[in-house]
Amino acid sequence: MAKEKPQSELTRLRTEQEKTRRDEVFGGLTPEERAEYKRKSERIYELESEIQANAVAEKSSQFAKAEQKRQWNKESETDTPQGEAHQPYRSREKDSTDGSTDSRSQGEPKKAPEEKGGE
Repeated sequence: MAKEKPQSELTRLRTEQEKTRRDEVFGGLTPEERAEYKRKSERIYELESEIQANAVAEKSSQFAKAEQKRQWNKESETDTPQGEAHQPYRSREKDSTDGSTDSRSQGEPKKAPEEKGGE
């Protein structure tokens, strides 16, 4: 017999299992029939797992293709003009000497200059 597709094999095995369950209800199963039923149950589980894995792989592949297509169709990024890219030196200098970095502005009161001179 030619190798059948997983989906058609799954359908066939489920049909055979259903017939075996009916036979079991009306007359019981021999040990050989029980072993065959168990073997088919395990094969059904394998096929379901395989079909599920194939579906996930197919979906993942479709997503990857769509992502690649989107990347190809994406507009290229443009460079920022040099004048906008860097902060002018004077602005950086002003920011670095801001009052928040001065140690006296952090709660220490300024001292009045002492007068030198006579008594």
